Amino acid sequence: MGKEQESSFPCASLGHKVVRGGVKPPRFFFSVEELSGLFDLPEDVRRDAKKVEEFFPVRIPEFYLNLMNLEDPSCPLKRQAFPSIDELSDSGYVDPLGEEKSSLTMSFIKRYPGRGVFLVSSQCAMFCRFCNRRRLLGMDSELERSWDETFKCMEKLEDLHEVILSGGDPFMQEVEKLRYVLERIKGIRKIRTIRISTRVPVVFPQGVSEELVRTLRMFRPLWIVIHINHPKEVSEEFKKIVRDLQMSGLQILSQTVLLRGVNDCARTLIDLFETLVSLGVKPYYLFQLDEVKGACHFKVKLSQGTKIYRALRMYASGLAIPSYVIDITGGLGKVQVTESIIGRDGKTVLLKTPEGKIGRYSDNGYDSECKKCGLCDEI
Repeated sequence: MGKEQESSFPCASLGHKVVRGGVKPPRFFFSVEELSGLFDLPEDVRRDAKKVEEFFPVRIPEFYLNLMNLEDPSCPLKRQAFPSIDELSDSGYVDPLGEEKSSLTMSFIKRYPGRGVFLVSSQCAMFCRFCNRRRLLGMDSELERSWDETFKCMEKLEDLHEVILSGGDPFMQEVEKLRYVLERIKGIRKIRTIRISTRVPVVFPQGVSEELVRTLRMFRPLWIVIHINHPKEVSEEFKKIVRDLQMSGLQILSQTVLLRGVNDCARTLIDLFETLVSLGVKPYYLFQLDEVKGACHFKVKLSQGTKIYRALRMYASGLAIPSYVIDITGGLGKVQVTESIIGRDGKTVLLKTPEGKIGRYSDNGYDSECKKCGLCDEI
């Protein structure tokens, strides 16, 4: 997010194939107009997508575009990156998790005892269409101006022992600035654990430079939590980045958002999670979609989500089973889906937190598009 570089990529001359490799610098696509030069885009789809990008812009790395099947409207990668008219729905909330009311500074969120989230960047390599922090678009300077206040806040919090670096994407921050953030946090002795959440190794592996890996190695132990949603995102370049991070002594976890039309299939998720385990990456979280405005068309019904999770428990390696969680709308925190549902009020599900508070989640997703693999029929 923030100030974008202009793309001068000659889209119309590329036909249906994007040039890959060589010594060319990494490129990004910033508009529906650019993308329409790459593949045959129906006029109504193009028109609708241009309406959407007025509210939430497009940004897709050339690398990720090369992983897609551009001619397939149901391509799970394309659905994550290309704007849909469904994003103009009024359903959902701008700040679904109530992060603003939980913010102690502009860049520091604290909802849980002992840990907090440090928003070190508002930039992302790709603008995922289900993003729950799209409200932060272009706010890099505001976040950075609050850093000193955030460090002072961390020093004063007596219970703070873990910090999660998030954004945006911390790996899109300048390496020198990220190094400064890590130095300051490591200088606060009571902070024992640092996590860094990122999607860069998946959508833009060129962004993980040797300098970045060297910098991360300096601050071990670090936990890197990679956001990955589909087996097609496990590229050879992704595998190399994982190896490089592991060889540097970093611990790697993954998190996945359950997305209708993308990965709402037990076989798809088993393939993803067991592949990650084979690479030495532990699946950590499977998230039920946050109720973010503009993304509710990705919502999977909880009945389908729990059915998928039962299939994971039955057929996947124990190492490949993440926690299936829901971040309760309004800011009550994460709970295990299968353990926290206590009732219903129509399409609203009632959830109980470990502290005994009652939260609500609108279970108004559409039916999943079954891929007829037969796995769920055996549950």
